[in-house]
Amino acid sequence: MGLRNLSFKKQDEHQEDSENLQQAQEESPSLNLEAAYVAQVCLSWEALQCQYMQLSQQASHQLGNDASYRYAAQAIQHFQVLLQRFIENEPFEQGSRMEIYARARVLLPKLLQVPKLLGMDQKEHVDDDSEEPILATDLIKVVEGSILTFRLFLKMDKKKSGGFFRAHSPRSSLQQVQASLDKVKELFKKKQGWKKKTWPATMEEVDLLFALIDIKVISRVLRVAQLTKEQLLWCEEKMSKLDLSDNKLCRVGSPLLFPC
Repeated sequence: MGLRNLSFKKQDEHQEDSENLQQAQEESPSLNLEAAYVAQVCLSWEALQCQYMQLSQQASHQLGNDASYRYAAQAIQHFQVLLQRFIENEPFEQGSRMEIYARARVLLPKLLQVPKLLGMDQKEHVDDDSEEPILATDLIKVVEGSILTFRLFLKMDKKKSGGFFRAHSPRSSLQQVQASLDKVKELFKKKQGWKKKTWPATMEEVDLLFALIDIKVISRVLRVAQLTKEQLLWCEEKMSKLDLSDNKLCRVGSPLLFPC
């Protein structure tokens, strides 16, 4: 299944739609709220996957290095705890996901804010030498747990597709995205022993997991009630980084900044 020719809209529709979007957003604060929420989701995923890959590369080149990453581990653990708290509390809250998120950010301003881990601390920052150091491999495991929690956070977002998108995409690009998601899930099922709540054992399986999250994020963007031209093009470019031809996944993992 090739995705590199995926196109969500005709170019000559973009200018008129962008003007309508801007006017609609000015009239409805809830649209701005959703736009801010989705933008943060996209930015958080790009930051998570990028730092995971950087840490993995760094760890592979620093075997035997006893540098401690205690503060970095605490920071990413805090990120994960806030996500878990949101997931646990959401069923008991009133309102949409965006409204609940907005209220939660008032009390928890670092919710969905991925900390910058590289360079945060080294061995000299550890005050108590008697404490067991947090090595790079330990930090990576914490990041892995955070990524799995982030995936659950996405799964719990039940937002339906917006009327604007349905009206302007009669052939439904969402169906194409869903087909890609089903294909990646099918490839995942062929991997024996992998469980959804555990980290994949091989880099091939990690790529599959990341592709699942990529598609979930893209799908959520496409369900925004009002999309901009730049955001639609972002989805297009993001999908072009996934190739599912010949029952294999080829994923380009370079980050792609979401247009806010």
